[in-house]
Amino acid sequence: MRVVIAGGVTGGHLFPALSVAEALQKQGHEVLYLGTQHGLEGRVALSLPNHLFDMSGLRSTQRTFWSVPLTLWRVRREAFKVLCAFLPDLLFTTGGYASVPIAMAGLKLGIPLVLLEADAYPGKANLWLARRAHTVCLNFEECARYLPRGIRWVRTGLPLREEVYLPEVPSEQARAHFGRKPDCFTVLVVGGSQGAQALNEVVLNTVQHIPSSELQWLHITGESHYDSVRNTAERMGLNGNYHPVPFLSGREMGLAYRACDVVFARGGASSLTEFALNALPMILVPYPHSAGGHQRYNCQALVERGAGVMIEQQNLSPQVLSHHLLALRDCPDQRRTMGQRAREWALADATERILKILDAAPATEA
Repeated sequence: MRVVIAGGVTGGHLFPALSVAEALQKQGHEVLYLGTQHGLEGRVALSLPNHLFDMSGLRSTQRTFWSVPLTLWRVRREAFKVLCAFLPDLLFTTGGYASVPIAMAGLKLGIPLVLLEADAYPGKANLWLARRAHTVCLNFEECARYLPRGIRWVRTGLPLREEVYLPEVPSEQARAHFGRKPDCFTVLVVGGSQGAQALNEVVLNTVQHIPSSELQWLHITGESHYDSVRNTAERMGLNGNYHPVPFLSGREMGLAYRACDVVFARGGASSLTEFALNALPMILVPYPHSAGGHQRYNCQALVERGAGVMIEQQNLSPQVLSHHLLALRDCPDQRRTMGQRAREWALADATERILKILDAAPATEA
């Protein structure tokens, strides 16, 4: 089978696409990845055949009245030529605006389309493409209520990188890797790629607010915020129990999950799914400006399952965060229950579930 996989720009769209692509390659299928030059896929080494389009006219920071239709027309035309040369049996997309012109070209050629929606509320691209898809794969079952009627959907979960789940690594070993004490309650802070500054600021103030003997911190600041956070921490004298890092990837991220007792984070779908797979209790602050408010839907779905607590950003303060952290520290049974509820929701075999759907999809019509 020849499969084209499209979707990128952010890690939330790219990493699930690559997970499925690599699994297809292991089964002997031919795979071509299509994405954007300006997205994350243009900055990482891709280990599979790929073609990256110039879609800068669709970026929110460069979008104009004419750039959107012109870019869609140009990329659709270019994608049409690429698809004709590759002759795929199937097109699998992970959402986002990068997938739209590619999917449009594929549908024009009669190539069956399978979508993956990571969030509890569907993005605009997937909402528009859903009526034209053979199947929509969902991470959150709640998403189904927002899809057009009659759409065929299956809850598959979200494919994740294998290295972010390391249950065999003892927590003491993981903490030692980051220079943390082996027996101290540990908070992992994951700001996410958008809106991390608000979380970074409240964390610095909370570290100062709580005595250093109470708990310890591993803070992923985001690369663009790292220098300012580190400098502020040094001026405030936050050392010993506080450790900021700019970015973690792959196995290092898996070690961070093993090192912590609780995670304080935004509500991106990939991150939440990784937290859940690792049975981590969560304190969540959805990014208030996420597209369609999807982070709030994601967080609410997990809170309703008892997997975490949610704080709206306007209510976030060092006092509020301290209250939740110390309450969880002092109640291991609650942490255990929250972690179990999270793990029950996560589907560890998401990639295999999606592969079964791709195998069952019809052949190209034209």
